[in-house]
Amino acid sequence: MALDWLLLESFPEPQAVRLRYYGWAQPAYTLGYGQKWDEARALCDQAAELIRRPTGGGLVDHRQDWTYALVIPASHPLAQARACESYKVVHEALSAALNAVGVKNHLQAECSTPDKNKFSICFRQPERFDLVRSDNNQKIAGAAQRRTRKGLLLQGTVNQPLAGIVTDWMEFGNQFAHRLGGALNVELKPWNQPSWPEPNVKAEAVFKFIAKEWNHRR
Repeated sequence: MALDWLLLESFPEPQAVRLRYYGWAQPAYTLGYGQKWDEARALCDQAAELIRRPTGGGLVDHRQDWTYALVIPASHPLAQARACESYKVVHEALSAALNAVGVKNHLQAECSTPDKNKFSICFRQPERFDLVRSDNNQKIAGAAQRRTRKGLLLQGTVNQPLAGIVTDWMEFGNQFAHRLGGALNVELKPWNQPSWPEPNVKAEAVFKFIAKEWNHRR
């Protein structure tokens, strides 16, 4: 979570689109920025870590998922678009990448009616422009967004068991990046861990996201 936030707020090339995809070193869940900690904690495996995201959305189980973070700078037109439009464009690229590796899917056309009495869990039911399998309509991918003056951060997840045909997730990530580049009209280039422009900025971000004051704030 700290690195995703740094990609938005402190990346040394602020006009560049940034994409990273990653796994988890230990069992973990993330809860949305506005969700209540106690309610989320009660729904998680108690042996797993729980971390608050800087983005919205519901509770996400990361024990069997492929996770990515995308940052679109404020100067890009999509960063200024409505949330549903940015969600749709990114998920169209993700859908095409999944279809390219044999996972037949499509974008969910309509919103379901949320049950206000139930805590929001990401994969419980698909919302508009989530990705669902074409054979059984199960939700396979979702995401959450956050806009700041620096741009748009989108944090997304793909359910790996539902995408069981995928064997090379690095290649899948490359497929996704290629399609994103076309959708956003940007040139792709690899990047290594950047040298952050301010001293201690990485350590400060890590401390923020592991702190009780951040994670238990609601």
